[in-house]
Amino acid sequence: MKKWLLLSLLVSMNPAFSSPSVEMLHWWTAGGEEKALSLIEKQFESLPYVLKSEPISGGGGAPAKAILQARAIAGYSPDIALMEGPAIQSWAALGFLNNVNEVAASHGWGQSLYPDIKAIHQYEGNYVAIPLNIHRLNWMWINKKVLNQHQLSSPQTWESLLSALTTLKGKGVNPLALGEDSWQVVQVFENIAFGVGGANYYREAFVDLDPDALNSDKTFEALNRFRSLANIVGSDLPNMSWDQGTKAMLEGEFAFQFTGDWALGEMLSAEGEIPDHIECRAFPSTEKGFIYNVDSLAFFTNVTGEDHNMTPVMTSLSSPQFLLDFSKKKGSIPAQANIPVSELSRCQRQSYQDYIHASSEGTAMPSLTDSMAVNPVLQNAVSNELYRYFMNSSISAETLIGHLHAINNEVFR
Repeated sequence: MKKWLLLSLLVSMNPAFSSPSVEMLHWWTAGGEEKALSLIEKQFESLPYVLKSEPISGGGGAPAKAILQARAIAGYSPDIALMEGPAIQSWAALGFLNNVNEVAASHGWGQSLYPDIKAIHQYEGNYVAIPLNIHRLNWMWINKKVLNQHQLSSPQTWESLLSALTTLKGKGVNPLALGEDSWQVVQVFENIAFGVGGANYYREAFVDLDPDALNSDKTFEALNRFRSLANIVGSDLPNMSWDQGTKAMLEGEFAFQFTGDWALGEMLSAEGEIPDHIECRAFPSTEKGFIYNVDSLAFFTNVTGEDHNMTPVMTSLSSPQFLLDFSKKKGSIPAQANIPVSELSRCQRQSYQDYIHASSEGTAMPSLTDSMAVNPVLQNAVSNELYRYFMNSSISAETLIGHLHAINNEVFR
């Protein structure tokens, strides 16, 4: 009897015993990402639920997305899942997602969300996911100490960038922090393609897969630049995750890294602020633009028989103050337009200004590599072809373009 009384007392005193759990599946496993995740965990301290975090590492989120699909098919999806781009509408169309209209109305999303962000998170007139932040992908992260040691300035054009990379390679210096993951490699290509042709070309060629755009001189130029980069860094890429690459670039083992501003989150996690010797510069382009992806949280419909009222959770995880704090850790900018960015780092403030300009000019483009532009099957097929082209110098540009036509015309459209 005494044991039962003691157990009852523990349950009544400890919320972890009495509060139901909410499971969240995600792929935030790097240092900066884990610090951002800790803010979500902190929000749950004032909620009537206990957060059960389910991190799945690797592949830019690909393993987590595969596990989510398998679990949903098997009938035990998580309560919350990290999600990106068109996948949100796909899951909503299948009836898996709760709408978040009540929260959207309370936070005035009709006015506070940017048009691109609003469209991503709606299906048949309903909001079906919460946007947390906006990441920029077309960044160059530059270790100025390394450049200064070799009398090089920060490049502003493709020609000067290629020259700097070639010079560093010739001096035995590792020019670029780039791992063997397909998504790391193909992300560089989308920066190159945007840089060659600008927003309209990027959209036509690698979002719409328009045959005329794919056959254009701009595509051949983009592929030539991609091959030039491959010739410098080589096809024997290290087994290096993006966050390992960021750390190595930060410490001077590499001069450059071309990746999204999740790298900034990693720097802020390690250093507390952006070191003076690190420069953030937009990837060279014919026009100013912004390649983006968005971290979103989707809330799955009940399949377990447990009745969870998730409105308090949705409300907490979409409050402006939380979104600002989250971006401070993640290296991104908030997804709502009504949140001031003066407290963010210099690179984030630049990202914000560039996004506002790109959004108004129509030059903000969704990332192909990071699941924002096309459905996952098409994304994987195109990415695989571009990765093979980079890693195998015997594949010609003509062959690659032919494969992209086949993907577009025969398989998925």
